[in-house]
Amino acid sequence: MVKERIDARLTLSRLELQIALLARAGLKRWEIATVLGIQQGTVKSQLERVTAKLGPTWKERKDVLWPELEPEVHQAVLVLQGPEAGNPMEEAILEAAPALPALGLRAARTSSVVRTDGGATPEGITPEGATMDLVEPMDFSSARRALEGELTPGEAAILQLQGLPSPRGRAFLNRARSTQWQLLLLGECRSLYVSAGARFWLKPALAVLSDNRQIRFLQSDNSDEPYRPWWLPYTTSGRARGTNAAYYKLQDAATGEYASSYLRDWMDNDLENYVASLHARMQQRWRALNRIALAAGRGKPRPLPDLPALLAEARRVLGIG
Repeated sequence: MVKERIDARLTLSRLELQIALLARAGLKRWEIATVLGIQQGTVKSQLERVTAKLGPTWKERKDVLWPELEPEVHQAVLVLQGPEAGNPMEEAILEAAPALPALGLRAARTSSVVRTDGGATPEGITPEGATMDLVEPMDFSSARRALEGELTPGEAAILQLQGLPSPRGRAFLNRARSTQWQLLLLGECRSLYVSAGARFWLKPALAVLSDNRQIRFLQSDNSDEPYRPWWLPYTTSGRARGTNAAYYKLQDAATGEYASSYLRDWMDNDLENYVASLHARMQQRWRALNRIALAAGRGKPRPLPDLPALLAEARRVLGIG
């Protein structure tokens, strides 16, 4: 006996059919919500209704008849999913980050602090740089002295990062977080603190420093809200996650000076090109979603910030005006 085929157009409501077709084409929930002008929660509930009607494997079922996607919609889906729509945050690393020249700096300890605005800060903080091995293991006496406030602020901050409560260390780290990015001289070790927003915009430069083993990721800092602007999903074809602040470890003393100089030079000479490449990728994805929205009889998605506005946001976050 031949199994009767199911016509999706007769089984599903109009909205269910629209959402199911886009989901089968590979669009994510936020993309479907954007093109149809509805909430992501509505997309989720409608997909649950489709599953209830057609079963959990409805996307792969061969006995369900689906209408063909319009050529315009199909082309837009290819733009969203093709290799050219890869992660711009990663691709721009190659486009916007210059190669590092060889280090010719002599190791030297620095105790002054350099802020992003060019002013001096309390002892224990200098410009950016980051990554290194974990600090030396703590012993009971150092833990006790930290709790009693007998350690230097930098030494107490090390223990605070390791999870041992220390008011002095916490105050030291809070001062560091008052700027967008800066070097912390933690005792004999040096760490780079990068705020959530600065870490997003400096990603290509930080990646170059990391690839050249001048900094290494130490740990995330979840004390503040992640950087998650509303347009973030347009920057990646994968799942868009907010960026957390983070600590990196420096390779050695001289690396701190070099990393600071490199990051400042990158902001002066490469930030604008990086923002432009990111904006172009975002516009490409927006135009694709707009074509799908028009084909579905919906209005245009929320306009993206233009290039000057996006560059102004990057400069604001990085504290460079």
